Amino acid sequence: MRISHFVEAVREDLGRLGALGDETTARIAAGLADALAPALRTRLLEALDVVVAEANRPGERPSLVVTLVGDEVTLARPATTGEPHPDATGDLTARFALRLPDELKARIEREAQRRGASANSWMVRALAREVAESLEHPGPRGTQELRGRGRS
Repeated sequence: MRISHFVEAVREDLGRLGALGDETTARIAAGLADALAPALRTRLLEALDVVVAEANRPGERPSLVVTLVGDEVTLARPATTGEPHPDATGDLTARFALRLPDELKARIEREAQRRGASANSWMVRALAREVAESLEHPGPRGTQELRGRGRS
């Protein structure tokens, strides 16, 4: 589905409502529609995020995935391979030094808290899901590159 489809529908609704009044009312309604578009787009994406969060149980393999590419939003159920979900509660002994922007760190901490987990366990589960999905759906060779330094 396209987010712009819904934003444009609300814009048209406001235009029809504005047309019920005089010319000034119509101009105000058009201005409101223009100003409302970015906020409406954000709220629609937040609503989809809530749907996905409610469908997916913490610590389990996601049962619903939302993908946003440009204006196109797709909700899908991931294919299962029969392999067990990577368990983030196992023996956590390896260390990985990670540098990331402060804003991303804050977002990770907020999301972990929202899900009732520590930032560390949330990141372990997120990384385990990403690796499992990469193994399930490998991209063409040579298109992905990883650079950096790490220590354990």
